Amino acid sequence: MSTKINVRSPFYLNLTEPVAPTPLFQCGTADIQNLTIDQQGQINQPTTALGTVLSITTSDSDFSNDKFATVTTATDRDLTVRVSIPALYSNSADGYIDCDKTVEQPALIVTQPTPSDPPVTCSGGVTANGSIPAVAIDVDGDSSTVNLSSYFTSSDPISSYSIYTANQTLVNASVSGNTLTISSNAIGGSTNVIVSATDGGSNTCTASQSIAVTVNAASQTFLCSLAGFSGGGIATNGTITKPNSVADVGTIRTTSGDASTNITSYPANTTGSDRSVTLFFDLTVPAGYANAGATVECSREFVQDASLPTFICQTATLSGQKISTSGIVDYGSAALGSITAHTSTAADFSNGKFAEVSSDTPRTVSFTVTIPSSGYTNSGNTALSCPVPINQPAKANPCGSNSYKISTAMPARKDFCTGLFPTSKSITSNAVSITTALGKQVCQNNAPMLGGNFYYAVSVNRVSVGTGTGKFFLWQIDDEGIIRDVATHTCPTSGSGLGTGKGGSL
Repeated sequence: MSTKINVRSPFYLNLTEPVAPTPLFQCGTADIQNLTIDQQGQINQPTTALGTVLSITTSDSDFSNDKFATVTTATDRDLTVRVSIPALYSNSADGYIDCDKTVEQPALIVTQPTPSDPPVTCSGGVTANGSIPAVAIDVDGDSSTVNLSSYFTSSDPISSYSIYTANQTLVNASVSGNTLTISSNAIGGSTNVIVSATDGGSNTCTASQSIAVTVNAASQTFLCSLAGFSGGGIATNGTITKPNSVADVGTIRTTSGDASTNITSYPANTTGSDRSVTLFFDLTVPAGYANAGATVECSREFVQDASLPTFICQTATLSGQKISTSGIVDYGSAALGSITAHTSTAADFSNGKFAEVSSDTPRTVSFTVTIPSSGYTNSGNTALSCPVPINQPAKANPCGSNSYKISTAMPARKDFCTGLFPTSKSITSNAVSITTALGKQVCQNNAPMLGGNFYYAVSVNRVSVGTGTGKFFLWQIDDEGIIRDVATHTCPTSGSGLGTGKGGSL
């Protein structure tokens, strides 16, 4: 748009109205949130501030049917979240952006935690009942419902379901009450819908069911017009990024039908100007089409840029950088380039690590990133320093700060019915209450208590327990100070008693 300003007749000043620069869509713009993995290995459906999640992939070998196997120790999972790029961004022609995320999968175990490795445990809760049969629906809005109450059981009412849909371009899934509804979009194919159920308890187990879903377009033959190509491209140095598609994208070639021209990269553009390049891709037809499983060759045209970008910290896309409670720095990963060193100007940074802290402390760590040897204006430079703000968590106090009183030790709970026993010894624990102390730590004089697997009466105050005192609480404490049993006991008469705990009634 041009704006004319009358300066003084017959002279005119012509100015061009400024245009706001088009921003670059990055992973930070997408702002991926709520990406978690539960104890069953199920990924929670993440949300984004902008863009749509197209897929979530990983290179982990135990990832199958769109979920991870359960683990007995907490495990970091490296995920790649593919997000569509909305219009009005400078890189919208790319179609999508891949964002790397590291998410911890909690452990699913039945043994008690130890002070050095306190994994998440669960008991009771929801269990799967049989398997949900595969679902087949037609394209263009067909739907199917599943009564989830038939496939999950729980002693307490199920409080909620969560859904993970591996391919949201293929189907939509939602839950109302106990009814799961799966509906199709306009394309055929196959995917998995995973449903997880919980009763809402803090330490109760969840359960998940995977449903194989096929969207039938049996009357249609899969053609290139149904491929749904988006994104992809050829970098200046010849690196090829395959386009996203509803089908699996396989072999690439430069000439249609000529296997001798199969390639994995393209020659670098050294011509000094941008050029158009047409590539041919083999697509494996997804399930639901008349020619499912067949190979269809489809072409896509790209523009290979001749100008080299400058490698900056945003290009490296650092992710997963962390600081442990002991001050050790985890390098995480870089999408491009490699991280070789780190430093900080903090006063307590020495020999590559920080001092331990008593409260969460913000840090800035500068990571040294090598620049790829080609493809950028600054290729060949030794390195780039990229500062990353990281929070260092406080070191946990295994002894806790909650004070309790315990009695002398007894080999069995019934032995407390032979007299009166005062709770006179002072201890500390990270247990916030007597009744929720199972698996927690007990300390005397700031060191784990040598409990001998004996039973101890426990109270928040100095009291006497035993014959005729009514119900009282007992902890069984092992030689590492871990509480192995939380029990209640009464002694109506000398030498007899009733109680609850892992041993049942005595």
